[in-house]
Amino acid sequence: MGPKPTTREGEVEVFEDGGEAQKERETELVSLLGFREVREELFMRPHENAGDREMRASTLRAVVVLEALAFLVTLLGLWYIPNDGEYIIIFRVFYFPLLPLVAMLWLWGVNVQVWTQFRLNYLKVFEVEDRVILPCHEDVFKMAHIFSLIVLASSSFFLFCTLFGFEILAIRQAELLYLILIVLILLPGDWIFGKQRRFFVSTLTRIALPFWEVSFADFLLADVVTSLARPLADTAVVGCRITSSYLGLGLRKTSDVCNAHSWTYSAALALPYAWRLVQCVKIYSSRGERPQLANAVKYFTAFPVIYFSAMKYHSPREDWVGFYRPAWIACAVLNSGFSYYWDIARDWEFQLFSPGKGTVLRPDLVYENKKGYRLAILSNLVLRISWTCKLSAQLRHMYGLSLVLSLMEVFRRFQWMFLRIEVALLKDLRKAYSGGGGGGAGGAKRRADVKESPL
Repeated sequence: MGPKPTTREGEVEVFEDGGEAQKERETELVSLLGFREVREELFMRPHENAGDREMRASTLRAVVVLEALAFLVTLLGLWYIPNDGEYIIIFRVFYFPLLPLVAMLWLWGVNVQVWTQFRLNYLKVFEVEDRVILPCHEDVFKMAHIFSLIVLASSSFFLFCTLFGFEILAIRQAELLYLILIVLILLPGDWIFGKQRRFFVSTLTRIALPFWEVSFADFLLADVVTSLARPLADTAVVGCRITSSYLGLGLRKTSDVCNAHSWTYSAALALPYAWRLVQCVKIYSSRGERPQLANAVKYFTAFPVIYFSAMKYHSPREDWVGFYRPAWIACAVLNSGFSYYWDIARDWEFQLFSPGKGTVLRPDLVYENKKGYRLAILSNLVLRISWTCKLSAQLRHMYGLSLVLSLMEVFRRFQWMFLRIEVALLKDLRKAYSGGGGGGAGGAKRRADVKESPL
């Protein structure tokens, strides 16, 4: 029926027989997708009662009106306050890091909505106990509305206070915003999506303290966190400043530690990549899956990029221009190239880097639009190398460039998610139906001894 694969956590199967085995596996999977039983299992609506959880029309209209009003006030405030003013800089420090986080939540809702509407049973790739907790898209959108409304209301109030001379009040309520968001996430009880919040916090805990077996949810969220590394590091700076101010630390000491040029910031920026690297090493040490070492190297290549970039603020200009800047560019090119290869060849299992295959894509495509796959390959490359904007003297100091790049990375992760979940579902089918007739008259037959997991 084809070679027996050895599986890697969060990655593709490794076939021991080489190219012929790969060809047999592709033929087998195409045959499997032609069977009614397989398609019924794959194309099964993941959230049957999603429609019952829709926000009432009147409530939705009220929330949207409030969001639009707060957004309009924020835009007017940004229009009237000078871009180089002290308090517009404070506004950016407090609110810009939150935009990619809220955008990621909205786009995850879009991911789930598309899978639900196309009846793609994405829940199958998660552990059984996680499937009952993961929210449908309507619930994700409700969460996104809550966080968006809180952030927009705070931002509009900040600018309103600034315009009318209440600067201290503006800063204090911005500090209160971060406390409210933390309390909202950690709030005990089942109200306001309590089960989902606890699942999110427990998954983050398993990522930060890797003492447990790595699940699909763990590695998936860890990958998302790497895409949010910069805005999360920016929020850490805000938290550092708030904490320092209330602990009575000196202004100079606070400025040395709590800023985007400090080594503390670089450490916070590197932390998500360290978490993901530890996951890869843990999987290798427990299962002996050698490709995870290559995956770990991929995440390790982010550390030199962060280090050499930070040296711009910790070295003389001649050293930066003569050594550290070229080293930063070289390491960034290596990291981007390695990451792009892994996205295409491993996470998405496309054949762009496999000469002689005759096609860029793979034969087992779940989504119907092939142009969408090719567009994802191209756009992923553009988004992976978007950091090169910083090499331009004109663009390097552009207002909001860091925010734009962070939002572009959020979008890259959003489209990555569609194809990564698709590959995980196909891996589950390969394992579950690796015996039982393939393309024969007997049809596809699920193996009862196979654990239903993509890992």
